[in-house]
Amino acid sequence: MKIKFYMLTFLIFAQAGISFAGFVDGSYIYKGQLRKYSIYIPDIYTTRNIKVPLLLGLHGYGDVVSNFRNICMTGIADTANYICVYAEGLPFFGSNAWNSGAGSGLINVNSTIDDVGFLNGLIDTVISKYKIDTTRIYAFGFSFGGFMTDRLATQNSTRFAAAANVAGLHGNFLAGLLPAKGMPYIKFHGTDDPTIKYDGTQTVGLFPGFGLSAENTVKFWVTQNRCDTAAVIDTMPDNADDGKRFVRFTYNNGRDNSKVVFYKVINGVHSWYGTPASDISYCQTIWSFFRQYSRTAVVSAINTRESTKIKVYPNPSNGIITIDLSGSDEKYTTLNLYSISGNLAFSKNINNDEQLIIENKFATGMYIIELVNENGIITTEKMVVQ
Repeated sequence: MKIKFYMLTFLIFAQAGISFAGFVDGSYIYKGQLRKYSIYIPDIYTTRNIKVPLLLGLHGYGDVVSNFRNICMTGIADTANYICVYAEGLPFFGSNAWNSGAGSGLINVNSTIDDVGFLNGLIDTVISKYKIDTTRIYAFGFSFGGFMTDRLATQNSTRFAAAANVAGLHGNFLAGLLPAKGMPYIKFHGTDDPTIKYDGTQTVGLFPGFGLSAENTVKFWVTQNRCDTAAVIDTMPDNADDGKRFVRFTYNNGRDNSKVVFYKVINGVHSWYGTPASDISYCQTIWSFFRQYSRTAVVSAINTRESTKIKVYPNPSNGIITIDLSGSDEKYTTLNLYSISGNLAFSKNINNDEQLIIENKFATGMYIIELVNENGIITTEKMVVQ
């Protein structure tokens, strides 16, 4: 479903090289199919030599990246200093959709398309070209893009720091898939949504429900994050006098510093709401939620850095890896090894050993070595296995 914008300012820039602000459109062949994307680089990024967060935006059924990229998340980037990458799905019955786990019975939307692989590869591409804080990668989506956000949050919980689902659900074909870590999660859904029904009984007005109900989608994340089962409930003031009420349910104290926030939109339909036409701005609310979190913990409480005092060799490696910590003053307690797609490949408790030798048959590709000290501060190094 193409997104409907309410009182949003569209910021559209001419295509530019990666050194300049604006939209950079691109495409590449992934598994024999042309995949399109658009990256937004804020001007502030070009003036500061720092690593920035990355937001992945996923459109709804029938939409295209050239439309969805104009959402207000792009405008916020101009002051918040993050990079947005918007990806485009492939046709399903003539309209773009994702292999998100959405479906029912014999209908499994775009089930032959490796969208998880494509999107992780796209993120890798952005990381290779720009200064990205890889602990602060976030995903948000609308409608079927919300379904896809849930899939990424479930399958790649170690890569994404937080996720936002607007008017989408947790797909039926994700049954049996569980996130490895706590996932900070925020969701919005209208009670009168005619396209993706709030109760999960109908999709696109034609098909039986393709996912859990809105409330059961929230319950999935509350359960997986091990949050408090009793929510803190707030009703937003009806300043816009638009016939809708936004009721916020906050589930606190989840594992890995996670929480779940759900905005139940009384009389809300299948739309992306913003101020001043509505009482809240989805974009501002999502970014305010995202910015609290890193991939491993709350940003305000945990520092992450790359170290020049740790030696990893051979690099590239054939699977036998030596990690030399003799040049570091840190007292490390845990070693984790993540694939570039965010999956945990190896983990070990350590006692500040000066030299660690890992012998394992790792798949070829790039890995992130993560060392955690006694204060929870994380140091990372990159490694390649050939």
